[in-house]
Amino acid sequence: MYFMSMSVINFKSPSKKIVRKSLQNILVKDYMSKEVITFHKSDSIFEVKRVLLEKKISGAPIINKSGKLIGIISETDLMKQIVDSRYYNMPMSKTTVSKYMTENVDSISPNETIFDAAEKFLRLKRKRFPVMVSNRILGIISRVDIIAAALNIRSSFY
Repeated sequence: MYFMSMSVINFKSPSKKIVRKSLQNILVKDYMSKEVITFHKSDSIFEVKRVLLEKKISGAPIINKSGKLIGIISETDLMKQIVDSRYYNMPMSKTTVSKYMTENVDSISPNETIFDAAEKFLRLKRKRFPVMVSNRILGIISRVDIIAAALNIRSSFY
């Protein structure tokens, strides 16, 4: 009788390294819209309404000739114009954005996390923020973008 001795090697399959992006590294710049529709303060309020409806957006930055952010126009601003047009019987075609735009604009850095952005949306009660670096608009982020990011995180991490 022959006994063959075989050594048993404990074999463990190579483990897959799961690389997960840290929640702290999910940044505004990853979810912002890079194609930003902008207006100038001399643009007709009628034209602004038309473009916002056509593009299905609720507001847009106002820039000067050199591209510097000088304000923002929102649905709320447009509602004020509608009320004024009825009350003062003002023709809409001659009214410019400068009369209704909000000049004090809150912005956000592209390197802020989406969690910081969500907190800022709640605290300041805004619907969108221009994403800025050195007085230049890089993009725009909205509440919907933050919600999309949260859904994306949920599907990536769980």
